[in-house]
Amino acid sequence: MPTFWRLYDGATTGLLALTGVGMFAVIIVNAVLRYFFATPLVWAEEIARYCMIWGTLLGVALGYRAGAHVAITLLTDAVPRGVLTAFRLVCHVLVLLVAALLWRSGGALASLLGMIEAPSSGIGMIWIYAAIPAGAALLAIEALRHLVADIGGLVRRVAP
Repeated sequence: MPTFWRLYDGATTGLLALTGVGMFAVIIVNAVLRYFFATPLVWAEEIARYCMIWGTLLGVALGYRAGAHVAITLLTDAVPRGVLTAFRLVCHVLVLLVAALLWRSGGALASLLGMIEAPSSGIGMIWIYAAIPAGAALLAIEALRHLVADIGGLVRRVAP
């Protein structure tokens, strides 16, 4: 794997881990402050929720990269390898279309509601809504990577 993709994979995985660690840390700190010191953080649940939103949208792309999403394979298990490759190519194109729709709708949502501030933390909601087009862009990158790899494998099989 080229160095760029190793760095990209490490960065995206690191961002996903960071959202999980951030969510966990905020909730634990808030629980300790609430139950032992009776002074909870007002913004803790809100920040944890935003970490979960970012983690979910990053995780969609990373799950697609790893082939870890739930799949019903009844049909694909019954078809020949050549047909399976065609199914995979169609699937990658459909995922690209979904990513484009997410990008468009997420961008529209961010531009319409981005100027609002979160009630407890005061964070601009643009940073929260930006997770949708960011996740869509990462999903599109992963779908393109799979599409190119599958086309390359098809070409290698057909070539004499």
